[in-house]
Amino acid sequence: MKSPQISWKGYRFLLLLALFIVATTSANAAPQKPQQNPTAPTYTILATREGLVGRRTANGHIIQPRDHFVALPSWSALSPNGSHQYQVRITYRGRTTVAPVWDVGPWNTRDDYWSVNRRYSDLPVGMPMAQAAYLHGYNGGYDELGRRIRSPNGIDIADGTFWDDLGMTRSDWVQVTFLWLGEDPGPQGSIETSSQSAVEAPEGSVAIDHGGPGHTANEAIWYDDNCGFGGSHAWTYSTTNPAASENHAAWSPDLPTAGFYEIQAYIPFCGRAAATTAARYRITHDGAVTEVNVNQQTTSGTWASLGVYHFGGESQPLVALSDVAGDDMRAVRFDAIAWVPRQDTAPPTATITAIVREGSGYRIQWDGEDDLSGIASYDIQVRRVDQDGWTNWKQGVAETSAWFGPDEGKHFAFRIRARDWAGHEQSWPEHANATTCVTASHQPPECMP
Repeated sequence: MKSPQISWKGYRFLLLLALFIVATTSANAAPQKPQQNPTAPTYTILATREGLVGRRTANGHIIQPRDHFVALPSWSALSPNGSHQYQVRITYRGRTTVAPVWDVGPWNTRDDYWSVNRRYSDLPVGMPMAQAAYLHGYNGGYDELGRRIRSPNGIDIADGTFWDDLGMTRSDWVQVTFLWLGEDPGPQGSIETSSQSAVEAPEGSVAIDHGGPGHTANEAIWYDDNCGFGGSHAWTYSTTNPAASENHAAWSPDLPTAGFYEIQAYIPFCGRAAATTAARYRITHDGAVTEVNVNQQTTSGTWASLGVYHFGGESQPLVALSDVAGDDMRAVRFDAIAWVPRQDTAPPTATITAIVREGSGYRIQWDGEDDLSGIASYDIQVRRVDQDGWTNWKQGVAETSAWFGPDEGKHFAFRIRARDWAGHEQSWPEHANATTCVTASHQPPECMP
């Protein structure tokens, strides 16, 4: 049986029918969204000025006065001379610019810290190897050539970009966006913002922010981070050697009235280096100076109390802080100080803490507590345990230990009271706080109840 034959007109009809079906299916298909490129990543990096006018960069460019380019520590991101194949956006304190990568450095030449497949794979993406070495001892603190790293910088910026475009005057932390890795987020998108809400001063306090009225700081290299009271804070590296100290600052308020104030220091929650565990605040109050150590790691994001003091004497209230701390190469964070008014309404409490046989008498020891202003002085009375009637032994003393004797074989009872700096005085206890009977090897008749 023969197969049916299809004429040329039949073939043309079938072809047109197939094309019509394909066109109709395509028209009814869901529209495809255009594929979007990822946004280029932004990291906060310590930047230094390159300078070196007249020298040749890694791509052969001769550095001009007030030139415009940057250096990154990897040959993998070097643009050919005169080209903009690799560029970064740099943002600093509200100013931003785009510059090509025309040199290799600082420190390393194979540290592509912006890459997810970076050479130093045990370090976080976005942290230069120099930063890890300087701050955390990575690679023993040395660069790839065995040089001791002296700064945690991860980008060098040519003079024109540094001074003119960004308005920088010293080494500082900047936001760097690596534009060959995605879409340019633009001036606003490249600025890292804090997720913490605005920090408020303690209610009723007199607060002084770093850089504000009442705050002073010496001319030195300071670093900044974008969190803290007022949205930012300054910091520097700690040292245990006072002779190596370079940074110091002070806060001095105009208090509305004399009286007791609790001093609180705001400790920022963020920082490019681990915070010190022993920042040393020095408080000047009514002619005296008190030093208080604060662990800025455990108190980060809080108002840390420096204690309660009385202000109203001849000396100006003052809180001072420097880079001298209880550890080395940690961040000492300088932010706001607040003076919070406090009212002392309760008297202190004191007691005899120990009686120790010493020679022909006894060493009497005592101590006390006060809720606010602190203990100003003690009164102590004594009597023989077998007799009535108290006699003054110590009056208005500040010490907490004294020798009593000779005892001449007799036993004595002691009671104590304290007064605080607000003038509140503890009442005498009805009975003795302690007796010398507790030190006797046996209980003599006069000690028996």
